[in-house]
Amino acid sequence: MLSLLKDHLKVKKNYTFSRPIKTQANLFLTLLFLGSLSFGYAQFEKPKDSLWIKEGKVNVLLNQATFGEWLGGGTNNFNGIVNLDYLVHRKHENWDWTTTLDASLGFAKTEASDFYKKTVDHLEINTVFIQLKTEPWGFSTSMNIKSQWIAGYAFSEGANGQEISTQTTALLSPLYARAGVGVTYKKTRSFSFQVQPVTARLIYVGSRFTNDLIPGETYFGVEANKQSRWELALSMSAQGQWPLLPNVILVNKINLISNYLEEFKNFDFDCTLGVDMKINNFMSAQFEIQLVYDDNALSKIQTRQVFGVSVGFSF
Repeated sequence: MLSLLKDHLKVKKNYTFSRPIKTQANLFLTLLFLGSLSFGYAQFEKPKDSLWIKEGKVNVLLNQATFGEWLGGGTNNFNGIVNLDYLVHRKHENWDWTTTLDASLGFAKTEASDFYKKTVDHLEINTVFIQLKTEPWGFSTSMNIKSQWIAGYAFSEGANGQEISTQTTALLSPLYARAGVGVTYKKTRSFSFQVQPVTARLIYVGSRFTNDLIPGETYFGVEANKQSRWELALSMSAQGQWPLLPNVILVNKINLISNYLEEFKNFDFDCTLGVDMKINNFMSAQFEIQLVYDDNALSKIQTRQVFGVSVGFSF
């Protein structure tokens, strides 16, 4: 499994740290607690400015199975995911500004493992500022920051059969930051499309992941003894929501970027497709699939899929 990880990161070194993974589970439980507190606050918050639109949604997806003397076999397990989506939008005359926060964190724990293992870890902030000249087209500038909340680990079997964890990522390592200028098509709040021919992208990583690299090796595209990689690129992105049936909404988000300075014909992309099926004011069924291609990390398409019933609220 470690050999597969090395290929994924294009790195031949391993980085093992002693920080216990149980602290990550404590953070997960803290997020659950803060989510419940925010519910109480959201019920009494009132809009202060009619020009502003603020929308938020928190949901918790839980799954648990327990077996006792079960002849059919099975392993006790627990899985939990917390999702937070928040949007701030303001439109005044020919100016339009939208900022979104997309955050999620999830863990799985099985009886056969001593470790809590991440199932999802995502932190993304996106802001787009548009000057609408001839609607629905306008000049725009945007900024995007994407990383993860906590450290990530790969797991393997040691010489004595025990499970070993090896740290592969950390908070803000890697961190992707992007800023660009271009044009935007936005006819309604439910769909927008941006083309930015001038985009600067920064990839930042912690020095501990690159200090032991040899010349020619990279960690998420960052070379040995460096902490960053700069790119000048063309970027395109689109976001949309469409009702399929009553209480069923299709959500799609895609980002593409190509580096002018290196293999311009090669596009990295991040595409997320989701279906939100509302059951009542507090429960919904959710399906989400994410496809990622970034040849700085792995020259293959990465996939992630989640399906379940969640409890949550909007504010």
